[in-house]
Amino acid sequence: DGNALYMHCLPADISGLSCKEGEVEASVFDRYLVPLYKEASYKPYIIAAMIFLAKFENPSAKLEELLEAAVKRIK
Repeated sequence: DGNALYMHCLPADISGLSCKEGEVEASVFDRYLVPLYKEASYKPYIIAAMIFLAKFENPSAKLEELLEAAVKRIK
């Protein structure tokens, strides 16, 4: 029905806006602009989680350790 929600990690190449022929038409990109930007706002947390998972051999145990230590991380 032409109402697909276009989800993208941003930035996107938008036809007629950022380039001649992009990944998506401006009308499709603009249709769901608020949900798109809300979804993209999670990207830093996803990247941080990926780094955490790669850094520790047992990330679950490390999270438990951090919780048990109850160290204030923000002043």
